[in-house]
Amino acid sequence: MGRLALTALALMLGFGLADAPRAEPRQPAGGLETGAIKADAPISSVIPEVTTVPAGYVTYDVQSEREQEPTAEQPAAREPQSEAASKTDPEPEPATVAKREAAPAAPKPATSLTAEADETSKPDETASTAALGENVPPAEETITSDTPMTEAEATEAAIADEAGAHAPAEQIAPEQAAAEKTEKPHLDPATPVAEAIRARLAELPEEGEDYELKERAALREFYATRGYAPLWVSADGFNPDATAVMDVLATANEWGLDPEDFPPPALKSTERGDLSPAEQATAETDLAQTVLKYARHARGGRIMAPSEQLNSNLDRRAQLIEPADVLAGIADASDKGQALLDTHPKHPQFHRLREKYVAALGKNRNAAPNAAAKRLRANMEMWRWKWPDIGDFHIMANVPSYTIDVVKDGKTIHTERIVVGELGKQTSIFSRRLQDVTFRPMWRVPESIKVRELWPSLLRGGGMMRQYGLEVETKSGRRLDWRTMDWANTDIRDYEVVQPPGPKSAMGYVKFSFPSQHTIFMHDTPDKWMFGQRQRTLSAGCLRLRNPLRMAELVLEHDKGWDAAKVDELAKRGPLNNEVLIDGRIPMHIVYQTAWVDEDGTLKIYSDIYGHEKRVTLALDGKWDEINKGRNHLAPHIPDRTQISRAQNAPQPRATTRSGSANSTFMSQFGLGF
Repeated sequence: MGRLALTALALMLGFGLADAPRAEPRQPAGGLETGAIKADAPISSVIPEVTTVPAGYVTYDVQSEREQEPTAEQPAAREPQSEAASKTDPEPEPATVAKREAAPAAPKPATSLTAEADETSKPDETASTAALGENVPPAEETITSDTPMTEAEATEAAIADEAGAHAPAEQIAPEQAAAEKTEKPHLDPATPVAEAIRARLAELPEEGEDYELKERAALREFYATRGYAPLWVSADGFNPDATAVMDVLATANEWGLDPEDFPPPALKSTERGDLSPAEQATAETDLAQTVLKYARHARGGRIMAPSEQLNSNLDRRAQLIEPADVLAGIADASDKGQALLDTHPKHPQFHRLREKYVAALGKNRNAAPNAAAKRLRANMEMWRWKWPDIGDFHIMANVPSYTIDVVKDGKTIHTERIVVGELGKQTSIFSRRLQDVTFRPMWRVPESIKVRELWPSLLRGGGMMRQYGLEVETKSGRRLDWRTMDWANTDIRDYEVVQPPGPKSAMGYVKFSFPSQHTIFMHDTPDKWMFGQRQRTLSAGCLRLRNPLRMAELVLEHDKGWDAAKVDELAKRGPLNNEVLIDGRIPMHIVYQTAWVDEDGTLKIYSDIYGHEKRVTLALDGKWDEINKGRNHLAPHIPDRTQISRAQNAPQPRATTRSGSANSTFMSQFGLGF
C-alpha cells in the first residue's frame, strides 16, 4: 500500500468508521422504491407534454378548430404506438391538437344524473384525466363547475374538447419516439438523371401557400429516400405507371374536378431513348406535383376553408391526406392509377352522386357541365369536406330536406322531421360528437337574442320576461331581480338570461348537446304546428325535433342499453335539468345536401334555402368575386343604441297565437325560438 493509502486507513480507524455497520436503506412511505416519483409531484414534471397528430390527415391552417378525422382507410402511422394507443377509437380532431391539462379533480361519472345544474346551454369545461396506459372515455373527462362559463369560455372549451377528445391514452416520450422511429436514410444520386431531379427539386419555390410548401417538402423527402431515382420516366419517356396516372388526370371531369388543373407534363424530345437528364427530371417532378395537386383537390382542396371563403355558417375544412402518404401509397401500389383514384372520398353517398353526375354529363364527358351536373358537382364537393369516418352509429341532419336520420352500420334506422334556422338565423353546417342528452332542460338565452329581442322588451317594462318566465343571472349564476334593474343604463351582455324548465320552456322535454362555437342544439319544442309546414326554416339556428323522445331512446339504447320506459320516465318525471353524458362516440353531422341519392338509386333534389350550393358552384367555376358571403354570424353582437332608445318608448306588441301553444308568440313574434 502506498503511503497515502496507509494514512487514510489510519484516519478511518481512528474515527471508528471502518468498523461502523452499514445503515439499511430507508423505504419511502407507501411502499415506493427508492427513486420513485413522489405521489404529490405534478404530472407535468413526470410526463413530457406531447401533442399528437392523427396519421394521414392534415389541415394546413394552424389556427383551425375545424374538424379533421383519421380513418382506417389511410396508411398506418409512421411512429409506433403502444397497444393501448392502438386500441383507442379514432376520434374527429384537428390536426393541430390543443394542449391538454391534467384534471385537478376526479371526473364526473358519465352515467350520473344531475339535478338543477346551473349551466345547460353551454358545455362544461373539460380536461384530460387519462393516465399513462389508461383509456378513459372522453365523456368521463367532463367536470362541472358551480360557476357558469362565459360564451367565449364555452366556445374555447368546446373546441379544446373536440381537438383533444381522443389523444392516445399512452403518450410516448419524445426521446422514446425518436429512438423507435425508423426513417429511411437519404441516398445520394447515383445517376445523372437522379442528380438532375435533385437539382430540379432544389429549385422549387420556397414561398407560397402552406399546403404548397408542405407538398414540396414531401417531394424532396420522398425522392431523397430513393436516391432521387425517377418513378415515372426514363430516357424513353413516360413508363406505363405514368401513363395510367395521366389517364386518371385526363378524366378528372368525371369525378367533378377540372382537367385543366392537371395538365400533362410536356416532353420535348420525340425520339425514344434520347431524353436528356434535365428533360426527364422536369417531367418527373412536374408529374409528381400534379399527382399531389389531384389528391388535394380530391379531398376538397379547391375550397380549403369554406367558412372563410364562402359563408361563416359552412364550418367545414378540406379533409386532406398527408402528401407524404399520397406519394408513399401510390409508389407502393401495383395499380398506380387506381391508387390515385382512391384518394377520393369513400362515402357511399359520394359515389352515388358521382354516378348521377357522370350520367348528367352525357356522352361528351369533357364538356362543360350543365346546370344539373353543376348541382351534383357542388354536392359531391361538400362530401369532400366531411370526416372520412362518419361513424358506424351516427346522426345526420340534412338542412335542405328538413329531415334527420339515425344511421347504424350504414343503414338508416330512424328518420324524423326537423325545423331549422330562419334565413337570417341559419343553422350552421358542421360535425361534432354528441356530448349529452339533457332531460327537462333549462334554456340559457344566446347573446344575439338578448341584444336584439329581450333588451328592447326590458326597456318597455319586460313583458316578455313575465310571459315566458325568464330570469336574469350574473355570470357567476347568482339570480337577480330584473324588475329593479335600470335597463336604460345596463348592458344586458353583462348578464345571463335563463328560462327554467317547465311547460313554457323553449327546449321542451329534452335537449341534445354537441358543443361548438355556434352554440346551437337539437331539442324538443312545444310548437308541433311547425312540423306541418312545407318550408321549416322557423328557428333561430337550433334543430327542433318532432319526436325527440324517440331520438333519445335510440341514442341511449345504443350508448347505455336503456329502454324506452326509462327514457320516458326521465323526460316526464325525472329531475330538472338532468344531464346524461354520452360515454361512446356518436358523431352528430349537420349537412347541407341539396341533392341526395337513396340506396335504390332515386335522386332527390331540395331547395337551396341558404344559397350554399350556389356559393360552392361559383367557387368551382372560379367566380369568386360573385360570391355573397353574407354576414359573419360569429361576429360580436353590438347593440344599436338608437334602436334600443326607440324601443323604450314603443308599445308592447300584442300577443297572438298560431296554434294555441303558449310558446308560439315567443317564437313567431320575437324570434326567440332557438
